[in-house]
Amino acid sequence: MTGHEKELDELLEKLKQGRDELNVKIHLGKAEAKDLWKETEDKWQHLRSQLDRINNDTGYIAKDVGAAAMLLAEEIRHGYERLKKLL
Repeated sequence: MTGHEKELDELLEKLKQGRDELNVKIHLGKAEAKDLWKETEDKWQHLRSQLDRINNDTGYIAKDVGAAAMLLAEEIRHGYERLKKLL
C-alpha cells in the first residue's frame, strides 16, 4: 500500500465515523442541515462507488484517480465540518 493509499484509507475511515455520528444527529437537525447532509451524502456515495469499482477492476487505486478521490474526500470532510457547526 502506497503512502497515498494509506492516507486515503485513513481519511475514509474518519469520514465514515463522522458520517455515522452526523447521521444520528441529522434526524433531529434543521432543514438547512438536512439539505447539506443530502448533498454531502450524495458525494459520499459517489466516492465509495467509484473507489469500489476501481478497486475491483484494478486491485489498486491509480495515482490520478487517487488524487481525485482525495479531493472529493476533502469536500466531504468540509461538508461534515459544516454540518457539525450547524448542529
